[in-house]
Amino acid sequence: MPKQVDHAARRLDLLDALWRITRSDGWDAISLRKVAAEAGVSMGMVQHYFTTKDEMLRFAIEEMAEDTRRRCRERVAELTEPHTPRLLVQTVLTEMIPRASRRQTEAVGAAVWIRRFTLRPESWAVLNNGAADLKAFVTEQILLSRGSDAPTADAARDAGGLIALLDGLIVNIVAGQQTAESATDILEAQLDYVFGAGTT
Repeated sequence: MPKQVDHAARRLDLLDALWRITRSDGWDAISLRKVAAEAGVSMGMVQHYFTTKDEMLRFAIEEMAEDTRRRCRERVAELTEPHTPRLLVQTVLTEMIPRASRRQTEAVGAAVWIRRFTLRPESWAVLNNGAADLKAFVTEQILLSRGSDAPTADAARDAGGLIALLDGLIVNIVAGQQTAESATDILEAQLDYVFGAGTT
């Protein structure tokens, strides 16, 4: 009986090799051949999954985004009912902050990849995938916390501000200007402003 090939696992093995090369040598050092050598597989295997560096880059960013969504769903599922709108938003946004784990490595790699990816206009759809859903979620929770008479435009503005702050904090962490802990403190201070100090 032919051996079953776990294609998803193989793609992730190649992605791990891509993380390591990017972290140590930067994007310019990446080649399909070098990824194959780092992963300990043949060039033909890499080309079976990716024919260009940009295909690999797209997969890396999509995989990182999906991993973030999965972690956020898991953290929300762990919350004890009942929970407040602020706690929901805080749980999701703080889970997106890179910490001293593989996620920190991914954030460093992503900083390199996203700079290259944004040079291609068609890439914006990939990078923006999920951004509208996140803003809609945060806006909805802000409105729930303020009551049905609250202006939707104000809630959308404050949701956009929270997300923009988070994006900036992630860049600061990658650049070594913030730690995960200091970034969390800054984000929580903004949550106090948006939802009201003392809310949980």
